[in-house]
Amino acid sequence: MEQQFIDTNRRYVGLKENIIFGVANGGQVLSFSLLVSYLTYFYVNIFNIDPKIVATMLFLEGIWDTINDPLMGSVVDRTRTRLGKLRPYLLGVPLPMALATIFFFAGPMFLHNPSPTAPSKVIYMVITYFTWEFLYTMSDVPFWGMAAAISPSPADRTRAITSARLISGIIGGIPTIIIPILIDLTESNVIGTSIKQVFFVAGITSGIIGMVLFFLSGVFVKERVVQSVEAPKLKGCYECITQNPPLKLIILQNLLGSLGGIGGIFATYYFIDVLGSASAAIVIGIPGAIVSLFSFAFITKIKARFNNKQIVIGSKLVNDALNVLMFLLSIKRYADIRFMIPVMMIRSTITAIFSGVNAVVPTEMIADSVDYMEWTTGQRSEGMSFSVLTLINKLNGAISRSVAALLISGIGYKTSHSDAIIPQTDEVKFRIFAMNTIVPTLLGLFSIIPIFFYDLVGDKQQRMLSDLAKRREMLAEDAEN
Repeated sequence: MEQQFIDTNRRYVGLKENIIFGVANGGQVLSFSLLVSYLTYFYVNIFNIDPKIVATMLFLEGIWDTINDPLMGSVVDRTRTRLGKLRPYLLGVPLPMALATIFFFAGPMFLHNPSPTAPSKVIYMVITYFTWEFLYTMSDVPFWGMAAAISPSPADRTRAITSARLISGIIGGIPTIIIPILIDLTESNVIGTSIKQVFFVAGITSGIIGMVLFFLSGVFVKERVVQSVEAPKLKGCYECITQNPPLKLIILQNLLGSLGGIGGIFATYYFIDVLGSASAAIVIGIPGAIVSLFSFAFITKIKARFNNKQIVIGSKLVNDALNVLMFLLSIKRYADIRFMIPVMMIRSTITAIFSGVNAVVPTEMIADSVDYMEWTTGQRSEGMSFSVLTLINKLNGAISRSVAALLISGIGYKTSHSDAIIPQTDEVKFRIFAMNTIVPTLLGLFSIIPIFFYDLVGDKQQRMLSDLAKRREMLAEDAEN
C-alpha cells in the first residue's frame, strides 16, 4: 500500500501571525536576556553578594526547577478552556512578570549594607529570583507549547519558530548592546549615574516593554492542533518523558552540555576585567550579528539537505573546533585588545553561519517529540514536553551560573562594595580567559554523544506524520458529532 504523507505545502499560519509570534517572543526575551546575561555580575559586582551564596542559591533554584517546570507542564496539559489550553497563561502572566523583573533589579537601590553576607540582601535575592523564575516558567511553557499547537504542518512550525527566534534575537539582543556601552560610560564618568541606577532603569524598561509585546501572543496567536476532549491524567503527563526516547535523548544531550555554559558568564568578566572594555563585545559581535540575520534565510535550504540530527552534530563540531583554535592562537596575547578583537570577530562570524538552524532545530526537535508521544500513546503533551525545554534551559543556566559563581572566588577574583570594577592580577585575567574559551569547550564535549542515537528523522518521521494526519481527521469528525 502506498504511504500517504502530510501536505507540508499547505499553510495554516499567515505572515501576520508569524510576525506577532516572533515579536511576542522578542518581548519575553528582552527581559530574559537582560537578567540572564548579567545575573552573576549583577549579584556579585553590583549587589555585592558573596559568590558562594549566589552559587548556593542558583543551585537550589535549579533543584526547585526540576519539580516546578514539569509540574507546570502537567497543569498546562490538563487545562481545557474556551480559549484553549495555552492562551490563558499567555494572557495572564505578562503583568506579574513585568513587576517581578522590576523588583529583581531594585534591590541595590535601597539595600545598602556593605556586607556580602547581609541577611537582608540574601533574603531579597532569593525571594525576587525565585518569583521571577516561577513566573518565567508560567510564560515559557505555554508559549513554546504553542510552537507545536500552532499548526499540524512541520513546515508551518519551522516558519513560526524561525520567526520567533529571528525576531527575538533582534529584540532580545538590545540589552547586550546598550548595557556594555552604559557600563563603560559610567565607569569613565561620561554620564552622571551609577551602575546600580543603569540596571534599575534597564529593568523597568525591559519589564514593561517586554511584557506588553509578550501579551500579543495571547491575543493574536491561535491553537490549531485538535486536542482530545478528555484532559490527560497526571501520570500520563509525566509518561511523556519516561516513554519518549527522542525527548530523553534531548534532555541528556543538554544536561551533558550544561557546564559548557560557563563560557558565556565569564565573557562579561573577560571584556570588562581583561580587555578593559565592555563595549568591545559589541564591536566583535557586529559581523556575526549581520551573518546571523541572513542565516535564517537559508534554514529551508539547509534542512532540505540535512536532517536535524546531522545539523546538531555538525554545528557542535565546528563550534568546538573554533574555540580550541582561538585559545591556542591567543594564549600569549589574550589581554591584547587589538589582537583579540579581530580573532574573536572571525570566530563569532563563522559560528553565526549556524545560528539560524541552531536557534530553530532544537525547538523543532521538541515539537517532533510531542508528535511522537501523540503517535505512540494518543495523547499530546505540549505543556509537559515544552516544560522540559524550559527546564533544560533553566537547569543548564542554574548549573553553569552556580559553578561560575563558585569559580569566580576560586580563581582569586576580587570584588568591592564601593566599586563594581577593580583591577585584577595577571593570573586571574588568564584564568578568566580560559574559563571563557577552552574550559567550557572541554566540559561540554560529551553532549554530542546522545544525538548519535536520535532517530526521529527521515522515513520514520514521515510515517509518524502521515499516521497523525489520519488520526486528527477522525478526532475532528468525532468532535463535530
